[in-house]
Amino acid sequence: MPDDDPPRPANLPPGFDEESPYTEAELEAFPEWWRRNVEEFRDHEMRPYRPPRLADGTVTTELVDRLESAYGVDIRIRAVDPHDGGAWEILVDDEVVRSVERTRTEAGNTRYEITERGFEAAVTDAVTE
Repeated sequence: MPDDDPPRPANLPPGFDEESPYTEAELEAFPEWWRRNVEEFRDHEMRPYRPPRLADGTVTTELVDRLESAYGVDIRIRAVDPHDGGAWEILVDDEVVRSVERTRTEAGNTRYEITERGFEAAVTDAVTE
């Protein structure tokens, strides 16, 4: 476990996050899909929403949207085995193009162990074959 991601104390209430990343004014600057998820998480008293990211910090939703628009394809990341440490895959138009590891940080965030460059290369290779 990385030193910068310590475990949360068990006595904290649901949804508690001493470092909430959002103020109402700043939230308006985020895309609609992001704001919707923030509200959904708040409604369910969960920790503040933080989108899934790649190993280099790239937000997956934005990258996937950009590549789908550029290539006119459908891109998904899906679990083959949803259990901790289970296999995940990147699909382009329902065809597996690469496996990818997924981890959950102590903060509960999803991180796919691939960089933006690697993800984009996997999709580009699949589209140009």
